[in-house]
Order: sequence, then C-alpha cells, then structure tokens
Amino acid sequence: MTENYYDNLPAVSSFIEKYKLNALKSLGQNFILDLNLTDRIAKSIPNIKNSVIVEVGSGPAGLTRALLKNNAKKVIAIEFDTRAIGILKELQTVYPNKLEIIESDALTVDFKKLKEQYAGDCDFRICSNLPYNISIPLTIKWIYDSDIIDSMTLMYQLEVGKRITAIPRTKDYGRISIISQLNYKTKILFEVKRTCFTPPPKVTSCIVSFTKLPQTLPLTLLKKIEEIVKLAFSQKRKMLRTTLKPLFNNDEDLKNTLNKIGIPETSRAEELTPTQFLKLAEII
Repeated sequence: MTENYYDNLPAVSSFIEKYKLNALKSLGQNFILDLNLTDRIAKSIPNIKNSVIVEVGSGPAGLTRALLKNNAKKVIAIEFDTRAIGILKELQTVYPNKLEIIESDALTVDFKKLKEQYAGDCDFRICSNLPYNISIPLTIKWIYDSDIIDSMTLMYQLEVGKRITAIPRTKDYGRISIISQLNYKTKILFEVKRTCFTPPPKVTSCIVSFTKLPQTLPLTLLKKIEEIVKLAFSQKRKMLRTTLKPLFNNDEDLKNTLNKIGIPETSRAEELTPTQFLKLAEII
C-alpha cells in the first residue's frame, strides 16, 4: 500500500488513528488506504473536470482526496458517521470552495435538490466506495434518479457487480441486472483485492461503471417493470405463463400479450432481455 501526501494533509492511516475511525461492521465499512487505487478510481470517471461528484461514505477520505486531486469541479461528501466529519473538515480547509459536506443518511437525501443546488448545467455524477450493507438500496434509489445522474462509478462486492452487469440466461441475471441496464450501460472496470482494504473484507470487490443511455425510462414505467420482473423471477424455474398470471384477466390475454412481443409462453424469466421486459410493461 502507498500513501501520497499531495495535499499536505496527514496520511489516511493517520486520520483513522486521530479520529478513532475504526471500521464498523454495523455501517458496512471497509476503508481504502491505498491512494494509488483511489487515484485509479477517480481517473475512471468520465469528464471529471467538468463534473460535480457525489461521494457517499467518505470515511477517512482517501477517495475524496483522489477526486479533488483529479480536479473534480466540486465534490459533495455525504457521510453518516460523525467520526469522519472532522476529517472532511480538515480536507475542506485545503479545498474550501470545492468540497461540500453533508452529514446525513444517503438513503434520505434528495439527489434532485443536490443537483439543482450544486451542479446546475454541469455533469452530475456519483463515485463511491459504497457501504456494502446498503449498496443495493442506494443503487436502486439512483437508478430511479437516472434522469439527473450522468454516470456512476461504484465499489461493490464482486458477486453484486456480476449481478448488475449480468446478461440473460446466466445465473447472476435478475432484477438488479434488468433495471440497471434499462437506463445505464454497465461494466465491471476492474476487480479489487481484499488486501486493499482495512479491515480486509471476506470477498473480492470490484468497480462498476454506469454510463447513462441516451434515453432513460420515466419512474412510473420503471416501477411497473420492477413489478413484472419480481413476479417473473419469484419462481425462477417456472414458465412465464404461470408466473405472470396475476397480471392478466385470463390465460388467453397472457398468451396473446407474450405472442405480440414474440415471447414463447414457455419462456422463463432469465431468458428475457431487459428490452423485452420493457415492451411487456408498455403493453400492460
């Protein structure tokens, strides 16, 4: 591990010691001390110099420092752990006009208001070493806000990253794959070894990029798709003619709707593409 001192502040490990910021399992915390890794993450963000970047769970601020070092237009750090606020305030003295601190639970933050207040016409992006215990709820929240979020560069457990980027007819394909890929192009950029964290998690992690598609779906339609996907995958091995019955008046309606999209009624949920789920939702 290497720790650089490009901002003339203490090393990340020194901040952890100074503020007694031991990682808490209850908050899903695993901190990155390797600033070469945080620099690599920051460099993978598109158009960072003209972007306002939201970071959730700054912790000892290693990634925050990398975002600022790589000339993000502004960084908005959302931190729930009060112990980490002092670190961010020290960092703010070095970057007084480029770092905003919000002490809050990210699940309750209104990201549309954040964009209006801080981003204006600039690109609005998210980059975070996500607390693993809320990574999926946060991802879904942001997909709902895809009309305002241009891209996301996020750390996940590798198994979650594989689910997000999975394609049809694979074991990892499911709800999160479908709703992610309807509004974003998703890709695993690289894997991150357990030894890059303190404390080391039990599993390998990865960085996933979300690049917004030219057309994003309105929230009402996205929620209808989620409803259909949930039913379709509720009994994965059963055919759609069985799992989707609750959505139709009778078997004939179900059969005709599937035929209209070119889906055999004997198909299973894992065989449908995100676009086919979209077409199904539009008809229903």
